[in-house]
Amino acid sequence: MESKKISIVNIKDTRSPLLTAVRNTYENSFPEVERRDFPLLMEILSSNERFHVLALMLQDDQYVGFLTYWDFDSFIYAEHFAIEAEKRCGGIGGHCLSRFLEHVAKPVVLEVEMPTNDFSRRRIGFYERLGFTLDSHYYTQPPYHDGGESLELQLMTYNYPLTDELFESVKRILYREVYKVKD
Repeated sequence: MESKKISIVNIKDTRSPLLTAVRNTYENSFPEVERRDFPLLMEILSSNERFHVLALMLQDDQYVGFLTYWDFDSFIYAEHFAIEAEKRCGGIGGHCLSRFLEHVAKPVVLEVEMPTNDFSRRRIGFYERLGFTLDSHYYTQPPYHDGGESLELQLMTYNYPLTDELFESVKRILYREVYKVKD
């Protein structure tokens, strides 16, 4: 599949019919501990200009997945990325993410599970094949829900090697802006 067959739709209106498909993929792809409640996601979309929801489409307007991201001054934080379960393993995910990376002019940061099993190692390998680098700094994702649990994760970066100082800056921005953790 050629990457030109993928189109990206930036959803700005919380009444977009594409959000039904996005919600389905979001809730089926991520356990509750790794995501917000969808109404809160819609509230952020309508109130925070840094936050974006993209629907990923084949050229024939067939929805295949989504990507949410935050556009900060010095980097993009790709928060959630998922392809519809029945569309996975055919190269669509790599084409969609490559297409996204072609259109952003800033370095990209994302979170991944620790490489403790075959599934998490395959996911890390997927991102590495697209040019991401696994960062070695200790990182904990704050909980998405009050009383929820933190997750030990790692950051991966695209065109953004993290020095100690830069890592602390990225972490501070993510904690404050994405997770609403007070300094």
